[in-house]
Amino acid sequence: MINKPRVLLVGPVCNLSGYSEHARTLLDSLIEMEDTIDLYVQNTQWAASTRSSKYLEKYQRLMNKTAQVFNTRRDAEGKINIAGLFDCTYQVRPPNEFQQMSENDIGVTAALETTYAPPEWVSKCNMMKQIIVVSEHAKKNLKNTKDNNGTGISTPITIIPFGYDDTIKPIDIYGDLDITTSFNFLSVFQMAPRKNFDNMLRWFVEEFKNDADVGLVIKSHMQNNSTLDFYGTKNRINAILNSVSKKRQCKVYFMHGSFTEQEMLSLYNPKYIDCYVTATHGEGFGIPLFNAACSGIPVVATNWSGHLDFLRAPSKSRTGKTKYKSHFLKVGYDLKPVHTSHLMPGLISEGCIWAYPREESFRKNIRFIRKNSHSFLGDSNNLRQHLENNYSINEIKNKYKNSLLKLLQDAIWQSDIINEVVEM
Repeated sequence: MINKPRVLLVGPVCNLSGYSEHARTLLDSLIEMEDTIDLYVQNTQWAASTRSSKYLEKYQRLMNKTAQVFNTRRDAEGKINIAGLFDCTYQVRPPNEFQQMSENDIGVTAALETTYAPPEWVSKCNMMKQIIVVSEHAKKNLKNTKDNNGTGISTPITIIPFGYDDTIKPIDIYGDLDITTSFNFLSVFQMAPRKNFDNMLRWFVEEFKNDADVGLVIKSHMQNNSTLDFYGTKNRINAILNSVSKKRQCKVYFMHGSFTEQEMLSLYNPKYIDCYVTATHGEGFGIPLFNAACSGIPVVATNWSGHLDFLRAPSKSRTGKTKYKSHFLKVGYDLKPVHTSHLMPGLISEGCIWAYPREESFRKNIRFIRKNSHSFLGDSNNLRQHLENNYSINEIKNKYKNSLLKLLQDAIWQSDIINEVVEM
C-alpha cells in the first residue's frame, strides 16, 4: 500500500479578504485531490478582517483533523514539532511570514503593489521550493527585489491568477437601496491608503457635483464588518464629501457588512452599474476590477500594476491582425515613492514606489464614460468573453492541481499513480 503524501495548507481560509479568497481557491483545488493526497489545513487570521461562520463550517473537518495531528506532536512545554510531518506545505501569506516547514514549501502570495519588496523578503523567498503569485506585476516586483548584499530571489516563480465562478448566479441586491440616479459608478475597497479612496471620492464629486443623474455606489470597510467599523467608515466618507461640496447634486450610496459570495458578485450588475472606478496606487491583482470586467462592466482604472494582466484582451485591427490591447479607460499616473505615513514595517519599506494617478486624467475618463458609455460596450463584452474563456475557476483549479502533481512527481512520490493522474 502506498501512503498518500501529506500536504498542509496554511492560510486565512475563513476570513473575508483578498488573501482569504486566494487561500480558498487553492484549498478547494486541493480538496478535489483528496483521493491522491492526505490534506491538512491550518487556519490563520488575516489582520483584523471578519471571520466567516460559513467557511469555518465548510473547512471544520480538515481543521479538526490538523489539530489532532498537531496535538500528537506537542511537547511538555506546549510547542509543536512538525519536522518530517508533511511532504509539502502551501503558505498563503506575505513572504515576510514564510517559514521552513517541510522539504517542499510553496509560498503563495500577492506579493506587493510597489515596484519592489523589502530586502528581508529575499531570504524568506529563497527558503521556498516554489512561489506562486497572481500576476505578472507581482512576479516582476519580487524579481526586482535585492537584499542588502545585492542578492536576489532565486526561487522559481509561477503565475496562477484568480478565477471567475460563473456558476454563482447573481441576485437583485440593489432593489431595496433606493437608487434614484440613472448613471451609476461602483467602487469596492478596503479603506486603506493604497486604494487612494479619498482622492477618488473627491475627484468624483468635483466632476459630477452639478449632475443629479450620477451616482457612486461604495462597498467599503476599514478593518472588518462590525457595527463599529460601519460607523467609522460612514463618518470617514461623509467627512470627505463635506470637505468637497455640501451642496453636491450627485449621489453617493454606501454599503457595508458581511456579504455572501453571491451577494458580492451581485454588486457587479450591469442593470444598475454603468462603470467600475478606482484610483488605486497599485494592485497585486485587483479582485473587484476582475469581477467588474467579468460582468461586462466598463472599467476606469490606474494604468499600472496587477490588473493590467486581465484588462487586456486580443482584438482584431482593421487590417485583420490580432493583437492584445487595453479594454479599459486608462488613468495616467506618475511613479513616486510611497509617502512615509503609508510605510508598513516588513511590507512597504522606505523607498518603495507605487503609482500616483493624475486627477486630470481620472476626471477626463469618468467624464468620457458618462457621455459615451454605449461606445465602450463592445470592448467590455469582448473582454468579458476573453475572461470567460481563459480565467474560469475550473481552469485555475486545474493549474493548482497540475502544479502540485508535478511537484509530487519530481520531488516526492515516484509512482505510476501520479503519472496516471497527470495524464487524466
